[in-house]
Amino acid sequence: MIFTNVTKILILKLCCLGDMVFILPAISNLKKNFPNAKITLISSSWVKNIFKYIPDVNNFLVFDPPFKGGFINKISSAFKLIRLIKKENFDLALSCHRDSSFGTILMLSGIRYRLGFKNTSFINYFSEYDDTIHETQRYLNILSDNELKVTDVEPKLTRIRNIESIKDKNDIPKDSVTIGIFPFGGINPGTVMKIKRWDLNNYLKIIDKLTQEHPEYNIILFEGTHEDEKFDSTAKFPRNVKIHSIINNDLMYSCNVFLSADTGAIHLAAAFGIHTIGLFGPSDPRLVAPLNFNNGIFHKYIWKQPECSPCYTPQTSIDRNNKIYYKGNEFLCNTGTHKCMKTISVDEVFLSLNEILEKINLT
Repeated sequence: MIFTNVTKILILKLCCLGDMVFILPAISNLKKNFPNAKITLISSSWVKNIFKYIPDVNNFLVFDPPFKGGFINKISSAFKLIRLIKKENFDLALSCHRDSSFGTILMLSGIRYRLGFKNTSFINYFSEYDDTIHETQRYLNILSDNELKVTDVEPKLTRIRNIESIKDKNDIPKDSVTIGIFPFGGINPGTVMKIKRWDLNNYLKIIDKLTQEHPEYNIILFEGTHEDEKFDSTAKFPRNVKIHSIINNDLMYSCNVFLSADTGAIHLAAAFGIHTIGLFGPSDPRLVAPLNFNNGIFHKYIWKQPECSPCYTPQTSIDRNNKIYYKGNEFLCNTGTHKCMKTISVDEVFLSLNEILEKINLT
């Protein structure tokens, strides 16, 4: 092995929820390669709610980068991060960012082995950034291309509570089929991508169809943390529909199937071992959708792929100066039609939901 005397490892990934799931196999494999090393993950407060579910990490540090402000503010923030890292005397770091500023920060922090993507400044053990493969595999390639063994490829989060007790606490029948639905998302620190959303009324139609055909099912509607991710407090839903916050991750993994657009929630559900249906439009699901591993857990995506899709790609996602796609921090539909999501029908989503329920013998 080219890496010797590694006792402290740093994983640097500041955001966001889906991205945290993508790096889980890399963390697992680093732990297997260095079983006696202490692993620390530095990430933002945006994702700290899931820290307790992440396996193989010994320590978590919270750092919130500035998403606004000028050059001086960013330099000050960088030196703050350097001081935070230097205190720990890390031997090896994995940068999960393509931004060269993070490679510079790791070098100035005195870390000997700095792993990341090629063309990132001061990364001295690297892999090509391959924009044709799944995001999870990109991080694993950094390890395998640098003589580290890769055996774990499935992202996994740890369930920390018993499902029966979760259902009991939330007044959900113990043996009921439970469908989780998150109709929001597309909001991250520094980036707004509401074009990833499927129309809320479509989800409500799915609920109506479920209630009519399967009144015995329980449905959990998850709300987000932003104001436009809340349901109208005067809205009335059937008895079998409950509303909870998306940050209730324990409740999420009590679901049998989870339905959402391309948001962090769909990736969390998949990593908890929940069957998922993902609705994709701006993003290419072949690069970012939950993967199937022949383990009895089914992940299905619906993507109509009009000629303008995908528009949110590894290239456009980081090019904030491209006025075709960005207005401030918001990623826009450059055609003004949003047809990638509008052409997904309620009937095909409902059919996909029933197909998964049949596969797992719950219909």
